Amino acid sequence: MSAALLIADSGPLIALARLDLLDLPARYFESVLAPSTVWEEVMRKPGVDEAPRLLSAIDARLIRVVDDPAIIPESLLRTTIDAGERRAIALGIELKASLLMDDRRVRLVALELGRPVIGTLGLLLRAREDGLFSALRPLVERLQATGYYLPSELVRDILSSLGE
Repeated sequence: MSAALLIADSGPLIALARLDLLDLPARYFESVLAPSTVWEEVMRKPGVDEAPRLLSAIDARLIRVVDDPAIIPESLLRTTIDAGERRAIALGIELKASLLMDDRRVRLVALELGRPVIGTLGLLLRAREDGLFSALRPLVERLQATGYYLPSELVRDILSSLGE
C-alpha cells in the first residue's frame, strides 16, 4: 500500500528523469507533488533526455506541480538552504507529507522539523528490494556518469549490503 503524499525536491526529480524512472515514486506514494519553485529549478536547464521525460511525467500525472506554500516557517527562513528546498520542506510541513530529497544538509533540516525523508538512493533501494530491477549498481553508475552526486560512502555501503 502506498503512503499518502510525497513532496519532491529538484535533485531527485532530475536523477529519476536521467534514469527514466519518474514513475517510481508513484509506486509508493498516492501523490507526488513538486512546489512551483522546485519545478522551475528542474526546468531551468534540463538535459536533452530529461525535459521530455519530465513533461511526460506531468502529462501522465505521475508528478503534480502545485503552488508554493503561502507560509514559510521562520526556522526555515533562517537556514541557508535554497528557495526550492525551503518551499518543499514548508509544503511537507503544511501537508504532513514525506519528502524526496538528496542533499544531506537539507535532509537534516527536514528531519529536525519532523518530516520523514527518502532520497533517490533510498527509493531505488526500495524498488530493488521489491524486485522491480535485479541490480542497483548499473543505475548508480548511470547516475554518476551523468555527473549526479551520490555520496561514495553511502553508495559503497548500500551496494555492499546488497552483495553488489
